[in-house]
Amino acid sequence: MTVAQLLTPQPYFPKSTGEIVGRHPLNFYESPSWFTTELLRHVPLSGVIGEPCVGMGAIASLLQAWPHTKQMWTNDIDPHKSTAYHLDATLSESWAKFPDSDWICTNPPYSEFASPIIKNAYRKARVGVAAFLLTSFLEPCDDRADFLQQHPPSLVLILPRFCFRKDKRGTRWATDNVTISCFVWDKRATTQQIIIRPKSEIIGFYKNPEQAISQERAIEIVRAIAKGEL
Repeated sequence: MTVAQLLTPQPYFPKSTGEIVGRHPLNFYESPSWFTTELLRHVPLSGVIGEPCVGMGAIASLLQAWPHTKQMWTNDIDPHKSTAYHLDATLSESWAKFPDSDWICTNPPYSEFASPIIKNAYRKARVGVAAFLLTSFLEPCDDRADFLQQHPPSLVLILPRFCFRKDKRGTRWATDNVTISCFVWDKRATTQQIIIRPKSEIIGFYKNPEQAISQERAIEIVRAIAKGEL
């Protein structure tokens, strides 16, 4: 299996400017806290949960505060990240080294890297996979058409756009051409569902990193969801 180097900068076209800027190294963009809390409002993950693309721990830190998480393991290809494993999640042999898992929950790098990671995650998870992906992942491209046909997601949460970074000039927050959705493959499910989530209904929503709520507030939201208060 040939995989392009994640460290290679790749062209990116911000919707708001049309200018070409380089992608972040390793295609790393930290997830906003409301990605995870909104997922937990709809899917109560439980058991042993793995995060194969942990980054700075935005998702993992909230899942560790989730009372239904029995155990949590993390991985990142970046050797500078603080994590138990530093393996390439696009490779199936890496997953043989990860602990057995009930759920895999992650925001993987996009482009050609997302498909092999999701396929590996699906094979690893006993119960299911929850992943934050461009909504266009539903398109049956060659790298995932067969997988999507055989294993369509049981739930897709369509989320409002989040500005991960500023434009080339560093003056305005830029968005991708397609919004991100939370794709859930619950192996127990017998139906498929699409849920639209406007920002007005998302607890703790913010548009860009400068508006981010505190980690303490995000954990409060996680605990309130667990208690059925949200």
